[in-house]
Amino acid sequence: MGLVNEIRAYVFEKYIKPAFDKGEAFVTIRAGDVHKEMGLRNRIPAVCTALGANKAMEYFSERLRKLGHKITVILDSSETPPSGYGASAQYTYTFEHDQEQSNEYFSNEEYEVTEDEARKLMSEYLSIELYKARLNIRGKYKEFDLVNEKHGIVGDFKNLKFKGQASAEMSNIVEYVWLMEKLEHYTKKKWRKIIVGAGNKETFEKFAKKYDPWLNDLEIYFITSNHKILKIR
Repeated sequence: MGLVNEIRAYVFEKYIKPAFDKGEAFVTIRAGDVHKEMGLRNRIPAVCTALGANKAMEYFSERLRKLGHKITVILDSSETPPSGYGASAQYTYTFEHDQEQSNEYFSNEEYEVTEDEARKLMSEYLSIELYKARLNIRGKYKEFDLVNEKHGIVGDFKNLKFKGQASAEMSNIVEYVWLMEKLEHYTKKKWRKIIVGAGNKETFEKFAKKYDPWLNDLEIYFITSNHKILKIR
Protein backbone atom coordinates (compact mmCIF):
# COMPACT_ATOMS: atom_id res chain seq x y z
CA MET A 1 0.00 0.00 0.00
CA GLY A 2 1.44 3.37 -1.04
CA LEU A 3 1.55 6.38 1.27
CA VAL A 4 -1.48 8.09 -0.30
CA ASN A 5 -3.58 4.96 0.25
CA GLU A 6 -2.28 4.63 3.81
CA ILE A 7 -3.38 8.19 4.49
CA ARG A 8 -6.87 7.52 3.09
CA ALA A 9 -7.18 4.37 5.18
CA TYR A 10 -6.21 6.33 8.30
CA VAL A 11 -8.61 9.18 7.50
CA PHE A 12 -11.45 6.74 6.93
CA GLU A 13 -10.98 5.07 10.33
CA LYS A 14 -10.21 8.28 12.22
CA TYR A 15 -12.63 10.75 10.62
CA ILE A 16 -15.03 9.44 7.94
CA LYS A 17 -16.48 6.35 9.64
CA PRO A 18 -16.85 7.92 13.11
CA ALA A 19 -18.62 10.96 11.64
CA PHE A 20 -21.00 8.75 9.65
CA ASP A 21 -21.68 6.49 12.65
CA LYS A 22 -22.60 9.53 14.75
CA GLY A 23 -25.03 10.74 12.08
CA GLU A 24 -23.02 13.87 11.37
CA ALA A 25 -24.00 15.87 8.29
CA PHE A 26 -20.42 16.52 7.29
CA VAL A 27 -16.85 16.17 8.47
CA THR A 28 -14.05 18.68 7.94
CA ILE A 29 -10.48 17.38 7.87
CA ARG A 30 -7.37 19.55 8.18
CA ALA A 31 -4.28 18.31 6.34
CA GLY A 32 -1.93 19.46 9.10
CA ASP A 33 -3.82 17.45 11.72
CA VAL A 34 -3.58 14.24 9.69
CA HIS A 35 0.10 14.87 8.98
CA LYS A 36 0.85 15.30 12.70
CA GLU A 37 -1.30 12.40 13.90
CA MET A 38 0.35 9.97 11.47
CA GLY A 39 3.83 11.13 12.46
CA LEU A 40 4.75 12.11 8.91
CA ARG A 41 7.62 14.41 7.99
CA ASN A 42 7.45 16.82 5.06
CA ARG A 43 4.60 14.89 3.44
CA ILE A 44 1.88 17.57 3.39
CA PRO A 45 1.56 17.34 -0.44
CA ALA A 46 0.83 13.61 -0.10
CA VAL A 47 -1.84 14.31 2.53
CA CYS A 48 -3.48 16.95 0.33
CA THR A 49 -3.39 14.60 -2.65
CA ALA A 50 -4.95 11.83 -0.56
CA LEU A 51 -7.77 14.08 0.59
CA GLY A 52 -8.43 16.23 -2.46
CA ALA A 53 -8.51 13.78 -5.36
CA ASN A 54 -11.67 12.15 -6.74
CA LYS A 55 -10.20 8.78 -5.76
CA ALA A 56 -10.64 9.80 -2.11
CA MET A 57 -14.42 9.98 -2.57
CA GLU A 58 -14.41 6.63 -4.38
CA TYR A 59 -12.31 5.04 -1.65
CA PHE A 60 -14.40 6.34 1.27
CA SER A 61 -17.67 5.45 -0.49
CA GLU A 62 -16.47 1.92 -1.26
CA ARG A 63 -15.37 1.37 2.35
CA LEU A 64 -18.81 2.38 3.64
CA ARG A 65 -20.57 0.19 1.06
CA LYS A 66 -18.51 -2.80 2.15
CA LEU A 67 -19.94 -2.20 5.62
CA GLY A 68 -23.45 -2.40 4.17
CA HIS A 69 -24.23 1.31 3.81
CA LYS A 70 -25.64 2.59 0.51
CA ILE A 71 -23.74 5.86 0.80
CA THR A 72 -21.71 8.09 -1.49
CA VAL A 73 -19.13 10.31 0.19
CA ILE A 74 -18.94 13.71 -1.51
CA LEU A 75 -16.09 16.22 -1.30
CA ASP A 76 -18.31 19.27 -0.83
CA SER A 77 -15.62 21.91 -0.48
CA SER A 78 -11.90 22.44 -0.01
CA GLU A 79 -9.99 25.44 1.25
CA THR A 80 -6.33 25.35 0.24
CA PRO A 81 -3.43 27.78 -0.18
CA PRO A 82 -2.79 29.06 -3.74
CA SER A 83 -0.32 26.20 -4.31
CA GLY A 84 -3.01 23.65 -3.50
CA TYR A 85 -0.90 22.21 -0.68
CA GLY A 86 -0.41 23.30 2.92
CA ALA A 87 -0.96 22.29 6.53
CA SER A 88 -3.90 24.70 6.68
CA ALA A 89 -5.72 22.99 3.79
CA GLN A 90 -9.20 21.81 4.82
CA TYR A 91 -11.50 19.34 3.11
CA THR A 92 -15.20 18.98 3.93
CA TYR A 93 -16.99 15.75 3.06
CA THR A 94 -20.74 15.07 3.17
CA PHE A 95 -22.70 11.81 3.08
CA GLU A 96 -25.34 11.15 0.44
CA HIS A 97 -27.69 8.16 0.25
CA ASP A 98 -27.61 6.28 -3.05
CA GLN A 99 -31.04 7.03 -4.50
CA GLU A 100 -32.99 3.86 -5.29
CA GLN A 101 -36.64 3.52 -6.14
CA SER A 102 -38.34 1.45 -3.45
CA ASN A 103 -41.31 1.49 -1.12
CA GLU A 104 -39.24 3.71 1.15
CA TYR A 105 -40.19 6.66 -1.06
CA PHE A 106 -43.47 8.50 -1.48
CA SER A 107 -45.16 8.49 -4.87
CA ASN A 108 -43.60 11.21 -7.04
CA GLU A 109 -46.92 12.10 -8.62
CA GLU A 110 -48.81 12.50 -5.36
CA TYR A 111 -46.26 14.67 -3.54
CA GLU A 112 -44.48 16.46 -6.35
CA VAL A 113 -43.84 20.17 -5.82
CA THR A 114 -41.32 21.59 -8.26
CA GLU A 115 -38.59 24.05 -7.39
CA ASP A 116 -40.16 26.70 -9.65
CA GLU A 117 -43.52 26.26 -7.92
CA ALA A 118 -41.90 26.53 -4.50
CA ARG A 119 -40.08 29.70 -5.49
CA LYS A 120 -43.30 31.28 -6.83
CA LEU A 121 -45.32 30.27 -3.77
CA MET A 122 -42.72 31.57 -1.32
CA SER A 123 -42.37 34.82 -3.28
CA GLU A 124 -46.11 35.35 -2.89
CA TYR A 125 -46.04 34.29 0.77
CA LEU A 126 -43.24 36.72 1.65
CA SER A 127 -44.39 39.41 -0.81
CA ILE A 128 -40.79 39.53 -2.05
CA GLU A 129 -39.54 38.20 -5.39
CA LEU A 130 -37.19 35.26 -4.93
CA TYR A 131 -34.83 33.85 -7.54
CA LYS A 132 -32.09 31.26 -7.92
CA ALA A 133 -28.57 32.63 -7.52
CA ARG A 134 -24.94 31.66 -6.97
CA LEU A 135 -23.50 33.47 -3.95
CA ASN A 136 -19.86 34.00 -3.09
CA ILE A 137 -18.69 32.28 0.10
CA ARG A 138 -14.98 32.75 0.68
CA GLY A 139 -14.22 32.83 -3.02
CA LYS A 140 -16.36 29.79 -3.85
CA TYR A 141 -19.81 30.16 -5.39
CA LYS A 142 -22.71 28.13 -4.03
CA GLU A 143 -26.14 27.99 -5.65
CA PHE A 144 -29.26 28.66 -3.59
CA ASP A 145 -32.85 28.23 -4.81
CA LEU A 146 -34.45 31.12 -2.89
CA VAL A 147 -32.56 34.41 -2.93
CA ASN A 148 -33.19 38.13 -2.80
CA GLU A 149 -29.91 39.93 -2.15
CA LYS A 150 -31.52 43.37 -1.79
CA HIS A 151 -33.74 42.15 1.03
CA GLY A 152 -31.07 39.86 2.50
CA ILE A 153 -32.95 36.59 1.99
CA VAL A 154 -31.22 33.28 1.28
CA GLY A 155 -32.70 29.81 1.32
CA ASP A 156 -33.03 26.47 -0.38
CA PHE A 157 -35.82 24.13 -1.44
CA LYS A 158 -35.76 20.44 -0.52
CA ASN A 159 -38.25 17.91 -1.88
CA LEU A 160 -37.61 14.90 0.36
CA LYS A 161 -39.63 11.75 -0.19
CA PHE A 162 -37.75 9.18 1.91
CA LYS A 163 -39.98 7.53 4.53
CA GLY A 164 -37.40 5.65 6.61
CA GLN A 165 -34.56 6.84 8.83
CA ALA A 166 -33.78 9.95 6.82
CA SER A 167 -30.32 10.66 8.24
CA ALA A 168 -28.84 11.49 4.83
CA GLU A 169 -31.83 13.68 3.97
CA MET A 170 -31.30 15.62 7.21
CA SER A 171 -27.59 15.82 6.49
CA ASN A 172 -28.39 17.54 3.22
CA ILE A 173 -30.47 20.15 5.03
CA VAL A 174 -27.72 20.67 7.62
CA GLU A 175 -25.22 21.22 4.82
CA TYR A 176 -27.24 24.16 3.45
CA VAL A 177 -27.88 25.61 6.90
CA TRP A 178 -24.12 25.50 7.43
CA LEU A 179 -23.52 27.20 4.07
CA MET A 180 -25.97 29.97 4.94
CA GLU A 181 -24.17 30.54 8.25
CA LYS A 182 -20.86 30.73 6.36
CA LEU A 183 -22.40 33.22 3.93
CA GLU A 184 -23.47 35.41 6.84
CA HIS A 185 -19.99 35.34 8.38
CA TYR A 186 -18.27 35.99 5.04
CA THR A 187 -20.48 38.90 3.97
CA LYS A 188 -20.61 40.34 7.51
CA LYS A 189 -24.30 41.07 7.13
CA LYS A 190 -27.49 39.59 8.53
CA TRP A 191 -29.47 37.32 6.20
CA ARG A 192 -32.98 35.95 6.61
CA LYS A 193 -32.27 32.23 6.28
CA ILE A 194 -34.99 29.83 5.17
CA ILE A 195 -35.47 26.18 4.27
CA VAL A 196 -38.58 25.28 2.27
CA GLY A 197 -39.60 21.64 2.13
CA ALA A 198 -42.00 19.37 0.29
CA GLY A 199 -42.62 15.62 0.19
CA ASN A 200 -42.38 14.04 3.64
CA LYS A 201 -43.40 16.64 6.22
CA GLU A 202 -42.27 14.40 9.07
CA THR A 203 -38.63 14.66 7.97
CA PHE A 204 -38.67 18.45 8.32
CA GLU A 205 -40.49 18.30 11.67
CA LYS A 206 -37.95 15.81 13.02
CA PHE A 207 -35.10 17.94 11.69
CA ALA A 208 -36.46 21.06 13.43
CA LYS A 209 -36.81 19.18 16.71
CA LYS A 210 -33.47 17.39 16.56
CA TYR A 211 -31.33 20.39 15.62
CA ASP A 212 -33.35 23.19 17.25
CA PRO A 213 -30.61 24.36 19.69
CA TRP A 214 -28.23 24.98 16.77
CA LEU A 215 -30.59 26.50 14.20
CA ASN A 216 -30.68 30.01 15.68
CA ASP A 217 -32.97 32.18 13.52
CA LEU A 218 -33.48 29.68 10.68
CA GLU A 219 -37.05 29.57 9.34
CA ILE A 220 -38.48 26.27 8.06
CA TYR A 221 -41.55 26.07 5.83
CA PHE A 222 -43.38 23.13 4.28
CA ILE A 223 -45.46 23.14 1.09
CA THR A 224 -48.29 20.60 1.02
CA SER A 225 -49.40 18.71 -2.09
CA ASN A 226 -52.22 21.25 -2.56
CA HIS A 227 -49.68 24.11 -2.36
CA LYS A 228 -50.53 25.33 1.13
CA ILE A 229 -47.56 26.78 3.06
CA LEU A 230 -47.08 25.68 6.67
CA LYS A 231 -44.50 27.24 8.98
CA ILE A 232 -42.68 24.56 10.97
CA ARG A 233 -40.17 26.83 12.68
